[in-house]
Amino acid sequence: MRVLVPLAEGAEEMEVVIVLDLLRRAGIEAVAAAVGDDKTVTAARGVRLVADALWSDLSPATFDLLAIPGGTGGTRRLQRDARVLQAVRDFVKAGKPVAALCAGPLVLQAAGVLDGKRATCHPGVRKELTAAGVSDDSVVEDGLIITSQGPGTAFAFALALIRRLLGEKAATTVANGLVLRH
Repeated sequence: MRVLVPLAEGAEEMEVVIVLDLLRRAGIEAVAAAVGDDKTVTAARGVRLVADALWSDLSPATFDLLAIPGGTGGTRRLQRDARVLQAVRDFVKAGKPVAALCAGPLVLQAAGVLDGKRATCHPGVRKELTAAGVSDDSVVEDGLIITSQGPGTAFAFALALIRRLLGEKAATTVANGLVLRH
């Protein structure tokens, strides 16, 4: 299994690192792909993250799931990136799951895949998320769409992705290894 995580300046560092870490603990190939011209990205709180690759060097179609981190700055950049929006649409069209947390569901909305779906997001952008029925649940799964609320729900979000790709046993194994109640 392969998961593609687009990485833009201003991404929420906790979300990026927690998602990548848990997916890798489950044995999933999780690839952070910088959407800019440099693999080094400055995240929302000034932490410098180094992507595994540049988005331009990858073929999104070779991945099984697309996971979009939040962070207001990163989200705004991803919302304007035609390549990322097309990848979201292509994943859904191909029957592959797309996931987003924090402000990230706004990218799914910009791609036009949230119409008539249930979703959740960070309370700070809730009023902007108008295409979906918004839930207060920490993680919401509606068909191919998986959304979550923010840094505090990143563990639950990552476990939901593992569960979707590998099943409950794999998610439980990762959670137990972290001494994480789920």
